[in-house]
Amino acid sequence: MSSKTYEWAVSPFVGCLLVLLLLCYWSWSARCYKNMPPGPSSWPIIGNAHQLKPTNVYVQFQDLNKRYGPLASLKIGSSNIIVIGGDGTHVRELLDKRGAIYSNRPLELVNEIAGRGDHILFQRDTNKWRTSRKLIIQHYASRVAKVDYVHLQEAESVQLLYDFLHQPKQFMAHVMRYTTSVVTCLNYGVRCTTYEDPAVRGIERIMEELSALNLSGAKPPVEAFPLLWYLPDSMMMNWKSRAKKIGELMDKVYGDLAQIGRERGINGLNTNTLANKLRLSENSSGLTRRQQAYTCGIGLEGGSDIVAGAICTFILALIKDAACQKRARDEIDRLYDEETLPKWEDEQQMPFIRAMVKEILRWRPPIPAGLPHRLEQDDYYEGYFLPKDSTIIYNTWAIHSNPDRYEEPHLFKPERFLDDTMSMSDSTAQADPLKRDHFAFGAGRRMCPGIQIAEQDMFLAFSRLLWAFEFSPPPGTHVNTDQSAFFGETRPLREK
Repeated sequence: MSSKTYEWAVSPFVGCLLVLLLLCYWSWSARCYKNMPPGPSSWPIIGNAHQLKPTNVYVQFQDLNKRYGPLASLKIGSSNIIVIGGDGTHVRELLDKRGAIYSNRPLELVNEIAGRGDHILFQRDTNKWRTSRKLIIQHYASRVAKVDYVHLQEAESVQLLYDFLHQPKQFMAHVMRYTTSVVTCLNYGVRCTTYEDPAVRGIERIMEELSALNLSGAKPPVEAFPLLWYLPDSMMMNWKSRAKKIGELMDKVYGDLAQIGRERGINGLNTNTLANKLRLSENSSGLTRRQQAYTCGIGLEGGSDIVAGAICTFILALIKDAACQKRARDEIDRLYDEETLPKWEDEQQMPFIRAMVKEILRWRPPIPAGLPHRLEQDDYYEGYFLPKDSTIIYNTWAIHSNPDRYEEPHLFKPERFLDDTMSMSDSTAQADPLKRDHFAFGAGRRMCPGIQIAEQDMFLAFSRLLWAFEFSPPPGTHVNTDQSAFFGETRPLREK
């Protein structure tokens, strides 16, 4: 048989095989389970993928809950997605109370490639993840933060005021330096004295590139359509090579800092840092040097960039609401003279400032669609069947925008929390979800472990900036405080 005849004989076989594989995938991905939460009709193979736009996904999820109820479902390729909205009750019942089966993470290949399995924010529920998380929780425990860490935060906030005074136009950079330096001190025993510090610029670049690649539409939906994995990277927006470059950057930033913290601990300097605690426990924990570096690195991601974003949101809210700014400053002026800075120990005497901290996170949550969970086994809830391996989305934006829970939720109204005397970490533990202040720090066993640090960072920044400065927009500017302005789609402050 000639080679040409052989090619003609093989081609139909390959074609039939591809069609068969496609039909098998179609049949598998189109499986419909009875009694799942309601949702829109789906198409074969793609499910509801054609109905989701690449921007403002959290708003689309909110619309889904408005139409189908607080529990709704979608089908994206082979993936089942359960979207939780409502007033927070279902988050409490599923992610908190049934955390044993709702605490895993779905496979997200960008983060898997970048972190090579060591990025604990996206790790599966494994012994390695549980060990890392336990050590982080111990280091950032509320009782420790209130006593041992707050003086460091107060000191860093003094430089924040100095930087604002001398370079007011670079206020976002100053906030990023402040929050990053707090974390580098706690994790490695070193300060970031300027915005140009490699740690500040490094974590900022990591978060920018991770966020850009994880935005909807920035990469092919490989998790929902696994066959896309096998297509050349050049055809798929080079997402694999971009993820690898992010991983190289994380290795460099987190590795260098971890080595500094490790060496300082060995030399008897700053022995109370997370890096040194991980070093001392490495025989019992079994964590490799790289895993230790990434365990410290997650604190940078959450404690620097996300908290900095909340503080910048606060400044923009003050610019938009002069009456709110005056009320907060009057509260501070009643307690302090011109030579005395506000202190954390007086926070219970400043209920409006405390309320502003909570309201900023409710009004403009840093991660409006939350971070996805994965269901470990089939489950039944309120008559609905929730299949194993479903991706669980707790839509923070929908809960925070629910008028049945928050009066006039679209408005920035700190007074809604004036009578709330609980810390944010205590609030997350409330048995009644309606008594919880907000859901910005996650839920269940994936709850952010650094809530107390974040609250102290924000309270000190809010109170001391208001003690020192009055905020107003530059002439000819428009301040955009829409949620999208704080989620990577538009700039909050721009020229008219």
